[in-house]
Amino acid sequence: MAISILTSMFHNDFPIKFAERLNEIIVNRKNFVFIASEFNDFQEINDRYFKLFLSKFQNAGIRFYGCCIVDNRMTKEEAQRVVKDGDVIWISGGDTPTQFKYLKEYGLDKVLTNHNGVIIGMSAGAINMAKIAVCTTTCDHHQQEIYRALGLVDISVEPHFDYTHVTDELLELSNDYCIYGLCDGAAIICKDGDVELLGDIFILDEHAVKQISS
Repeated sequence: MAISILTSMFHNDFPIKFAERLNEIIVNRKNFVFIASEFNDFQEINDRYFKLFLSKFQNAGIRFYGCCIVDNRMTKEEAQRVVKDGDVIWISGGDTPTQFKYLKEYGLDKVLTNHNGVIIGMSAGAINMAKIAVCTTTCDHHQQEIYRALGLVDISVEPHFDYTHVTDELLELSNDYCIYGLCDGAAIICKDGDVELLGDIFILDEHAVKQISS
């Protein structure tokens, strides 16, 4: 059974509690796989973020034997193989619908839904891990877009949530979807039906906002 972790953004090192939980959760540390959000362009940016987040793991005391980036420098077959064999999969941030398009094009959606390791989604990656991806203009998407995503978790999230500025868009959407507002530095860990909350997290439901973790 996979362990799914949804995050927003980490501007500095991983928070202490999150780093401690990662050390407990990530037992197998052979292969780390970083799935980009844009496969065909921005390879230098992909490389930079790959190194940035790998350094956060290292600063948390977690080192991997092998590491790789999935973008168009791999064939579809290679990408499927490395994701299947990865102990920890990091689904990066970026443009959410674009990332999902590449996941489907490369056949990674099926590989991820059958994965038994640790899958961590950040921002766009976290949105795409949900059964229903809710992409809002509040979260800087070009337009509001809602679609059936990977279905790794039943939780729909709004990354980079600002509880001091809850938009009308989010309140209206909360009438139809229960949305978890993830502040930067927060994380949701899903394992065997259990949900663990770390950091500042809010729930938007039926036109109301409530803090459920701090």
